[in-house]
Amino acid sequence: MGLEAGLTALPYIFRWDRQSRKGERCAVTARSRAGTASFALAGFGRPAMARFNSIRVEFVDGYAMITSGNAIRKASP
Repeated sequence: MGLEAGLTALPYIFRWDRQSRKGERCAVTARSRAGTASFALAGFGRPAMARFNSIRVEFVDGYAMITSGNAIRKASP
């Protein structure tokens, strides 16, 4: 795999300093799905399905972790 193909395969940057991975490129390999429960706030529209913000990310060296979706951002091209 060439360098360009490797960078497009890892389209995100890890933002948090967890396991000394801050600033490393990563890919999202799984996202949480909508649960069976729903929630509704009075006066704020119709009920919505509850969804967790958990994702599984994998780094270039094969290390994977479960983290928050807030921990990543799109990498600059």
